[in-house]
Amino acid sequence: MFTIRSSVFRSLASTGVSRNALRRNLHQSSIRNATSKLLMPALSPTMTEGTITSWKKQEGDKLEAGEVILEIETDKAQMEIEAQDDGILAKILVPTGTKGVAVNSLIAILAEEGDDISSIEIPADAPAKSEPSASPEASPASSTPATPSTSEAPAGDRDNYLSPAVAHLVRNNKIEDINKVPATGPKGRILKGDVLSYLGIIKGGAPTPKVQESKPAQEASKPASVSSAAYEDIPVTTMRRVIASRLSESKSTVPHSYVARDIVVDEIAKLRRTLKENNQISVSVNDFIVRATSLALRDVPELNVRYNASKDAGESISSVDISIAVATPTGLITPIVKNADRRGLTDISKTVKELAAKARAGKLMPDEYQGGSFSISNLGMYGIGQFTAIINPPQACIMAVGGTKIEVIEDESAVEVPSEPVVESTVEPDVFDYLSGEAKFSYNAPVNGNLKTRQIMTVNLSIDERVVDAAIAGDFLNKFKFYMENPINMIL
Repeated sequence: MFTIRSSVFRSLASTGVSRNALRRNLHQSSIRNATSKLLMPALSPTMTEGTITSWKKQEGDKLEAGEVILEIETDKAQMEIEAQDDGILAKILVPTGTKGVAVNSLIAILAEEGDDISSIEIPADAPAKSEPSASPEASPASSTPATPSTSEAPAGDRDNYLSPAVAHLVRNNKIEDINKVPATGPKGRILKGDVLSYLGIIKGGAPTPKVQESKPAQEASKPASVSSAAYEDIPVTTMRRVIASRLSESKSTVPHSYVARDIVVDEIAKLRRTLKENNQISVSVNDFIVRATSLALRDVPELNVRYNASKDAGESISSVDISIAVATPTGLITPIVKNADRRGLTDISKTVKELAAKARAGKLMPDEYQGGSFSISNLGMYGIGQFTAIINPPQACIMAVGGTKIEVIEDESAVEVPSEPVVESTVEPDVFDYLSGEAKFSYNAPVNGNLKTRQIMTVNLSIDERVVDAAIAGDFLNKFKFYMENPINMIL
């Protein structure tokens, strides 16, 4: 959880006049005019709505500077809103648990200590507080009453609700008091079946055709295949809703193209072992990927761009800021390693670990995940061989990194081919697990004479064709391949 230290009584409150001035010019009977509005804050550029997860203060509670007033779930994280000044939480207009609260909508009324909050007037633009907590049973629109209510069908006006067929039945059967006929139609209207049931001609409160029409609907509402299965509702988080919306928009509006390249990562495994044994430095393959990406972007600045929809043009970005996709319980988020091309491997490793931990705990600050010039999504540690990723606008590129696979090739350096298969033993294996760094097996031992194995990693680059073409993407992947296959150049 992290805190947004926003000025609730100054920045979020819209009074237009200072409170001291109001106190000087108003009598106690009109002190309620000194109250201010608490609006739903926009805590990120992409935020359009949020969920009020909990109010930490109740109506009438005193507020002191620094105290948390409420907790809000945005499209990225859980955020706490603090008070900067002393005061009173006079009226809560949007209760705990309300979803989809629009930015800048009124959620509470604030007052000063000593104000008479009992006579506070609720603004006309205030939302109905009872709406989020209203039950289906209490909602007239969600039920079909057996008899009409007086608000829907006044007794004196029920003749106006009769269709020609119903009126014909009433006249022919000399029903003098129409109010005695139970109504089952919408808004308390009397149906033909209601009259027939009242006369005892049929059973039930609706005509036979209506029963036949409603039966399939009832059966559809309770499918036989799932009626006996136990299930639990899983609410969709705000973050997942926003992710779905943005990805749908990106996939439908951004012209995606894809360029792939195989990378040999043998030398990285050797360098990782050397750094760990000789220098006690532990860095992951992903750290090398971030470092190689940043250097390749520095060498190919044409790829370090974003698309500006308002200008319908690309924008070159001066800094190399790499967004790293991190999976959290509430959805995917991309914290940013800023100025990655200026950082060493150990600095990148430390920064990535810190950002990932904060992301999973929901403590990322907005400036730690907003922006970025290039995204990396790595699923290699989950055993995914290769995949494609969807661009996150306004960025123009995202690189999907898969896991490694073993490839058998001919060893061109072999001079003699032994008569029998030979497998040389090695003291120190050269392949390490991505996460633990533990040795798995030796990959460079000769196999069957002049054959050997190597580790291959496939990367797929998604590009926005409006600002990046395949030639530039190919140039970037060539640079990325060079750094990954010659990792000593990353630490020089």
